Parts: sequence; C-alpha cells; structure tokens
Amino acid sequence: MPTITIDKDDLLELIGKEIDNKILTEKIPMMGTELESFGDEITVEIFPDRPDMLSVEGFALALQGFLDIKTGLYHFKSNDSKYRAFIDEKVKKVRPDAVCAVVKDIGLNDAAIKSLMQVQEKLHLTHGRNRKRVAIGVHDLDKIDFPVCYTTMPKDYKFIPLECEGEMTLDGILQKHKKGVEYKHLLEKYEEYPLWIDSKEQVLSMPPIINSEYTKVTETTKSLFIDITGYGLKYLKQALNILIMSLAIRKGKIYSVNVKDGNREYRYPDMTSKKMEIDVDYTNKVLGLDLSSNEISEFLKRMRYDIEGKNVLIPAYRADIMHKIDIVEDVAIAYGFNNFKPEIPNISTIGENDPFEEFLRIIRNLVIGFKLTEIKNYVLTNGEDLFKKMNLEEERIAEMQNALTVEYNVLRNSLIQGLMRAYSINTHYEYPQNIFEMGEVFRIENGKIQEEVNLSVGICHEKANFTECKEILNSFFENLGIKYDIEEKERKCFIKGRAGSIMIDGKQIGYIGEIHPQILSNWNIGMPVAIFEINLNEVYKRV
Repeated sequence: MPTITIDKDDLLELIGKEIDNKILTEKIPMMGTELESFGDEITVEIFPDRPDMLSVEGFALALQGFLDIKTGLYHFKSNDSKYRAFIDEKVKKVRPDAVCAVVKDIGLNDAAIKSLMQVQEKLHLTHGRNRKRVAIGVHDLDKIDFPVCYTTMPKDYKFIPLECEGEMTLDGILQKHKKGVEYKHLLEKYEEYPLWIDSKEQVLSMPPIINSEYTKVTETTKSLFIDITGYGLKYLKQALNILIMSLAIRKGKIYSVNVKDGNREYRYPDMTSKKMEIDVDYTNKVLGLDLSSNEISEFLKRMRYDIEGKNVLIPAYRADIMHKIDIVEDVAIAYGFNNFKPEIPNISTIGENDPFEEFLRIIRNLVIGFKLTEIKNYVLTNGEDLFKKMNLEEERIAEMQNALTVEYNVLRNSLIQGLMRAYSINTHYEYPQNIFEMGEVFRIENGKIQEEVNLSVGICHEKANFTECKEILNSFFENLGIKYDIEEKERKCFIKGRAGSIMIDGKQIGYIGEIHPQILSNWNIGMPVAIFEINLNEVYKRV
C-alpha cells in the first residue's frame, strides 16, 4: 500500500489549529490509516480505497473532520471560463479519454510543490494503475495559448521533454529518456503517439510519458493547467476532482475547461455531490449498534459528508463510495473502533479447515516448487480478451448488468486469457516468465452459473514449447499419484499438432498447447508461450 510523507507544520497550518503530538499519534491510526513514523515529518500508509487521502491536503481535510474541528462537506466553487480543449478523433485508437481544468492564484511554496508532486506520483501508481489507466500532467498556465488540442503525431515529431536541453523525437523519448524507457510499453505498439498541443503548436505533454520543458511548473508559477488522460472518464474525473480538492484547499481558484470530443461537449471539473439514502436499520444491523438517525448524521459530518433530508451528500473527490456499506464503514470509523464492545456470540462451534482449501494450499505449494511465480487476476474480464484475441468461438458466459466499464463486464470462463494479459503487459521485463494462477472460473450450465476452481500454468521464453509444458504437467500428476492421458485435439488458440485435451478416467478436465503465433501477435507478445489449464475440482475428486 502507498505511503505519503507529511510535513507536520504544513499539516497543522492546513488544519488551522495546533494539535498535541499525543492526540495526533492516537487519532491518525483511528482514521483507517497506518501511522508508520511520527516526527517533524509524518509517514502514513494510506489504504487503496481512499485515494483522496494521498495528498497532504486531502489528509488534512479528513483529519480536520475526524477531530471535530471542521465538519460537513468541503464546498468547491468552479468558475466558468472561455478555456477550450479539443480531442482529436485520431487519439481514440491510442489513449481515448481526456479531462482538464484550470487553477489560478495558487501559491506554490516548497510544501505545496512537494505535495503536488507526491499526489501525482501516488495517484499514478495506485488509482492510475501505474499510468496505464490514468496519467496526469500539470503545466504553467501562463505559457499556454488556448485552445489546446489532444491529438497524435508521428514518431519523428520533436519537442523538448521536461528537464532536457534539446529536442527529441517521440520515438527517441521512448528509447532514451528515463521515463520513456520506463513506460514505453504503454505506447510502443501504436503508429503515432499522443500529445497535448496549444494553438501555437507548442507541445504541453506526451501522455502518459513526460511533460514538456516549455510548460514546466516552478515556484514562480501562479496558475496551472491540469490535463488527465487515459481509459474511462469515471476514473479520470475522480483523479481530477482529487487534484482540484487539493489545490482548492491551498486557496487556488478553480476554473472550468470546455472540452469538445467529436459532437459532444463537456465541462470539467464536475464537482457535483452524489446522493445516497441513509439506511438507519441497515447501519445498526451491520455495526451491532443502536444509533439514531441524528447520531449517524453527526458521525457522517465528521467524515466530511453533508446531510440533506434522508440522504447523505458524498464529496465529488470520494472515489470509494459505491454502496451503502461504504457509508456504514465511515460511520464505524467516526464512532471509533475502540468504542465497540466485544461480545461472545451465543452459539457453540468448532472451527476446522475446509478440506478443499487444504487441497488448494497443497497444490499451490507444489506448483511453486516448479519455480513458477503466482499471479492473480480479476474474475471480471471482457469478451474480446476471452474470445476475439484468442481466436475462439464465442460461447454463453455470465455478463454483468450495468457494468461500469467494458474492460470488466463479464465473468471469466478460463484463466488462460489472464496469463496472456500478464505476458502482454510485462514484455519489458526479462525472460523466462514462467507463471501460474489458481482461481475461480464461471460457466453457465442448464441456465445456472457454475463456479469452479482452475489451475493454469504458462511458460514464456525464447525456447518455450509444448514438451516443456507437458513435463511440468507430468510432474504435477506424478506428485499427486494420478494417472492421466493427453488426447490430441485441435484448439484454435494453439498451434496445430501441438495441442491436446487433458483426460482423467476418460473425462476431459483441461487442455494443453503451444500458443499460435497469430494469438501472440494479437496480444503483442514477442516470445513463444505454452500453457495448460485444468479443473482442480475434478482433480480433487481423485486425490
């Protein structure tokens, strides 16, 4: 989990009150954070569900309410403006979404600059999935001529990257610049690369790699232009709102930017509070308390919400509130975990390990012994990864209703696609990459969703082949004392003649094969891959 470093004097100035060190050391861990060190600088571990607390300002805002110094919603004012930005249709194939805003009259002292750099870095790493989903650019507004355009340019296009003295081509930045080498895997498969350019054709940034030296932010900077690019407007707007909140607390004046995307036009930032009904009975049932509606409201105000009738108003910068259980969690934090009284339940039970879980633990240790590295993917994926990229015929799968993103809208029916995705995003690391995953898969049988646990093993290096993968499979079943067979059977994702079905007692329980070159190309993988996948529920029946 990410940690942030906070200057204690800066924190107290933002809170607006002197607070005893003993109180700070006692209260900070009660906010749902971990206090790692305390002194003139405070180091705090922030849990992934609170990206708004990755900034010093956001942390101060939360602590201010928790200590009952200032409660309720922190209100932002976004001023209308004539600033305009355009999203070129060309960029839709590369990095399709963008949002932006302007902040004026911001005093960028040393503490403010450090905080701004820190929250960018932490948001990139966590909320932004290491810049893949969200990348942030912050620029000196006074150096920019509007309107600005988010577009793409050929690889030989040149500009001066941040902290460089001379121009570099876009391709040269990916090959030679420190940040370019680190993040080139996010762009290198495209023919053109994304850029923000102003009306004088000056480059602002090359997302998600590097800003331009032209718009460099310094201590003399008074106004900022913020651009955020990536995939999924929801995530981009959340990141923008977190940054806007931080800068507003630093007394920055927020101005909107009108973004034209094709035939649609949007105004950012959108600081509108979401509403959710307060469920008193549900809250008390979950917490085992007997709180009144007024008591719950007061606790929520301390967590920086507002109350409107029976609804709670959720701050625009809170990216973690998705269900009423999230509201209940904040009530519990404000109530104080130390105030809950432990009770012995009026039941008698004897605990024991689930036999199947014990079996899975044995399997995990066995496979790790083959010098394989375990990975974990989401059980949610998408139809393109499951079928199109694997050249497999579509079949009936469990789909999500009202999915928030097309990237995660179905339940996976196998693990192999997760391994391929892992290989595709790790091509910049050294080989061999020999990995495995154990996890749930879901298939539809007789109109009902059936859950199973599968094991998938993949080997990837310049000499990876069917034979090596089969040797691992042989050792796996030998250690379990189970006899198995491989029946030659074609599968479109495998090379013809190098694939088969894994059989136990005449029943197919999995498959093995060497991935077809076309499939490797679909995933932008430059090394051979061999994979097998088996149903562990069927293996368990025979142990």
